[in-house]
Formats: sequence, C-alpha cells, structure tokens
Amino acid sequence: MSESTDAVGGRPHDDFDLNLIGEGHPVGLPVFEPEVEAHLHNRRRVNSPTELLSFQDLVHFKASHGRWRIAKDLVGLVRRGHGGESDESYGDKLRRESRRGKSESSTYGLASIGGHAVVLYAMNWDFFAGSLGVVSGEKFQAAADLAVSKKLPFVSVYASSGVRQHENFAGLTQMTRMVEAIRHYKEKVDLPQVAVLLGNVWGGVSASAVPNADLILATSGTNFGFAGPNVIEAFEGASVPAGSQSAEANLLDRNIDVVLPDVGHVVDYLDDLLTATARPDKAHQLTAETPPMVRNIGAHDERRVFPFGMVGIHGPRFADPSEGQIFRAAPPRRRDGDEATNLVTQYQDLMTDANRVDFEFIVRFAFSDAVAVYNFVQDTDVQRYPAIAGAFGKIGSQPFVVIGTQPSYQRLGDTVMKRPSNPGPEDFEYMDRLLEMGERLRLPALFVTDTLGAKPTLESERRGQSRAIARSILKGIDYSGPVISLVAGALGSGGGLATTPMADHVVMLEKAMAYVAEPRSAASILYKTATPTHEQVKMTLATMRSTAQDQLDLGLIDRVIPEDPNPFVTVERVHAEILRAYVELSQLSTRKLRARREERIRSLRAFDIVQD
Repeated sequence: MSESTDAVGGRPHDDFDLNLIGEGHPVGLPVFEPEVEAHLHNRRRVNSPTELLSFQDLVHFKASHGRWRIAKDLVGLVRRGHGGESDESYGDKLRRESRRGKSESSTYGLASIGGHAVVLYAMNWDFFAGSLGVVSGEKFQAAADLAVSKKLPFVSVYASSGVRQHENFAGLTQMTRMVEAIRHYKEKVDLPQVAVLLGNVWGGVSASAVPNADLILATSGTNFGFAGPNVIEAFEGASVPAGSQSAEANLLDRNIDVVLPDVGHVVDYLDDLLTATARPDKAHQLTAETPPMVRNIGAHDERRVFPFGMVGIHGPRFADPSEGQIFRAAPPRRRDGDEATNLVTQYQDLMTDANRVDFEFIVRFAFSDAVAVYNFVQDTDVQRYPAIAGAFGKIGSQPFVVIGTQPSYQRLGDTVMKRPSNPGPEDFEYMDRLLEMGERLRLPALFVTDTLGAKPTLESERRGQSRAIARSILKGIDYSGPVISLVAGALGSGGGLATTPMADHVVMLEKAMAYVAEPRSAASILYKTATPTHEQVKMTLATMRSTAQDQLDLGLIDRVIPEDPNPFVTVERVHAEILRAYVELSQLSTRKLRARREERIRSLRAFDIVQD
C-alpha cells in the first residue's frame, strides 16, 4: 500500500485509494518503533511497600485484625545453613519478622475512595516478599465476607512472590480459597471487584485471585506473570528479555486491562469507575419523557482533530486535543460518479475516513462520567488502539457498559487517516470479561462495530479464533440486560458479527455497510481468483446489498441513523437513539425481554422460504 501524500494537504494519492479497495484486511500497523521499545524497557522502579502506604493513606484505610499470625508451624520446613550459618526454621523466620513489627504479608479493612466506601485487601512485599500463606488466605476470606455483609465494592491490592514455601500444600490451597471468596462475593454483591497490581505479582496470586477480578489495574513499573523470569530461564535455558513480563507488555497481550502511572492515578481511576457504574434509584431512572442531553453541534464542515503526543503508552484517559501536535481528519472524497462508483467511495471512506464517529468518540460525547477500560500506544505517526475496547458511561443517571471495535489512526502528512481494527482471540476474551462484569452489575450493554473482520493470521487460528468468535456471539445474545447494537462503520464477517449481537435493538449509521466477506474477498470467491480485478470488486460491491438501507429493507436491522458531515451532529443522533431504545427495552421484564430476543433471532432470514 502506498503512503505517498500530496505536498499541500497531506491528501493520499489515488493509488493509495485504489490499492485499498477490497483488501481482506489493511496492511499491519507498524511494529513498535525504537522509542516505544525504550519506553517499555526503561520503566520506573516501584517500591511497592512505600507506595502501598501512600495508597492506604489516600483512601483513609482502617485495618481490621492486623495482628493475626501463624500459631504453630505444622510443616517444619528447614533451610540448612551454609558456611557456619545456623539452620533456620519457619518459626525462626516468623520470630525475626515479629521483631521488625511484622506479623503477616496482608491486611484488610474499610476505606474510602472519593466518597465511595469500599473494602480493601492489600498484600505487602515487605513481609516474606508478599508470599501467600494461610493467614493471607484467612484475611482475604474475611475481607470478601465483610464486603458481602456491608454490600460494598471490593478492591484488592497485590504484591506477591507466590505461595509461601514454608506452608507447602496448605499455602497452595489458599489459591482455591481466594477464588471461592471472589465467586461468593460476585454471587452476593452486584458491585465491582477490582485487582490492583503494585510491584511484582508472581505465582499463585497471579493465577487465582487476580484473573477472577472484574478488572485488573496495574501501576507502571509492575511485573506480572505465573512463572518468574528465573523459573522460565531455568526451564527454557535462555534468558527472559527485559520488559517481557512488565505490566505494559501484559497490557498489550490483554492480560492486564489498564496501566496507570502511580497510586494517585489508581485512586482517581477507581473513583471514576465507581461513579460511572453506580446505578440510579427509581426516582432518577430514564423514562420516555427524558430529553436527550447531548448538544455538540458546531460548524457544518467540522472535522475531527487528533493530538499526536509523546511516544509511549497513554491513557486510560481520553486523548486531550490540547496536548501534542494537532492534526485533522483528511478531507472527504468527492462523490460525483455513478451509483457503483459512489459505493466504492463509500466503502473506502469506511476504511480510511478519520472523521467518522467511532467507539471512543461515541463514549466521549454520547455519555457522561465516561471511563475507558484500555490504554493506547502512541508511535511517532500512529495511535494504536486495542482492537476491541471497553468503557463505562452514563446517560442521565443510568450507567451502560460499552464495548466496540476501535480503529487506530495514522498521520500522513498534515492529516490523519483511519486504520480498521482486526480483533484476535485475546480481544474477544476481553470483551467476554467486560460483559460478565456488566451483567453482574446489571447494566444495559451498547455494542459499537467497525471492523473488516477478525484478525486472519495463522497465530490467531492456533490460539482459537473460531472458538473465541463463537463464544462472543453467545455471550452477546445471552446477556441478561438490554442489548443495543450499533454498526458505526463496517461489519465484516463473523468477527464483526461477534461485536454486533442481533439481540434487542440493532441500528446502523447511514453510510455503514455489512457483508459476509469484505468486497475483495467476496469477489475472489465469486470469480474463483485470488486477484480479482477492480471491475470485479466494483461489481460485487454494487450488487451485494451491503448498505444500511439494504439491511433495513431486508428486515435485518431496526433503524438507520442519518449521518451529518459534522461528526458531533451524528453523535447527538446516536445518543438520542440509544436513549430511546433503552427506555423502550427497560420496560420489559427479563422474561419478556428474552422471549422477544429469541423470536427476533429466530426470524433473522430476510429471504422467503418455500417448500417444494
């Protein structure tokens, strides 16, 4: 794909446009540039005991049962001394720690985050390297029980080297105990359970409590994994590359949801999250009389702007147009050909026009109290987003969980072009986890789709792409609350369908398109060639009935939302449609909602069927 630009406005040449037509998926975004690699490898160092004290001070923590300790060593593990050193038993080590004023690696109690009362559990590296033992398991159980009894959010802070060797299998079983405590909490309380990683988190804790949290946050400088680098090196016989188990690397692999600079930002983020997910009382619920609350109308020809800031990992706050260099979306293409040519232009715009509304734009401007559950990476010329992103936000006092395929953006000259997302198995798994959280918190769900389809790579296939797509389709249509699906750009193949549940209410933007395979792939199938001609692709696109109006006429969607050259006008219409649809769906009981959904899905056929 050519990336040449005009000398004046940064407008891509026509060869860029022609080469884009019908691509199965866009050429992969650039690999991380050296500056980003340096950012990942030269991170700040975390003194987790000191930062834990700062965190507890910021949340006004009040400890409970702080002096619980092991009464008797039942295992008897002994470390043999060397070079004249005495043998050391577990009891010896505990007595030595007691003289330091330390009795265990964890504590729990009540705390306050921005006015939200929470139960806090915290592990401290300053005692046996934060290792997990039976007292830590006991305190975790007590913390979860306290959160259940008081119906409070449950926040757990982790810094741990793994299960404590001195307690052997009894220590190992605390993994099961922590998982059960979280399961019980989630069964009884419909409020967030959040894990915060602070420093090093290895072994048992990384494979029990942490992955079962609703959300996993980490401070920059944290390391996370089941097997630490020494264990991996001993097994593989090769050293572990620097930064490969960093929080940032885990973020990019979707093992961690959000990375924040420090504990102060963690507290602010938790405050925003608890605010964004708090459900209204009956007096403040949305009704048919609730007026739309968004008025973002500006100039008729207003274009979106994109700040390109410092290279590195940014977020989870949304990009601030007041920071970094500002670039505008490329000007629109001219539409002055026949209908088929204009459809090609429309398809090209779906792939490249950065002025179109996307998931993040909708979250920012159609909702209030919006909280992103993702970071993005800034290369020199590319803002790289995760292929599927999630957020929580409110319309009025009603919180929503919002999930969608999120494009990335590339600077070309003086303008910005869009690059569609291609989700992999880890992206669909992320979506499933957010849906589980939204369902437990009893939130309605909004899905936003703009993708050519799932990532078509052999590695994705090996990691279970088909299974991930199928599971996400099931999760979407089985969601217990109201489900609204919006096709904002392209809906391509099964990967696009996985983020567009055909559940309760499905709408498309006026210029959006849907297809079983994007036009070039479809043409290659129809004409039995790996290299269909431009005219073959054009004819396929012109006759496959892929437009939003086509889907409405076929009875596959419920409504088409008119688009405006000004994206802020379009997002205002999106907001009004979400509000209208939610109010209608919220009047239905769960039983009636599911019955309506089942009948809707059963009737997804468009074509008449006759029996010969």
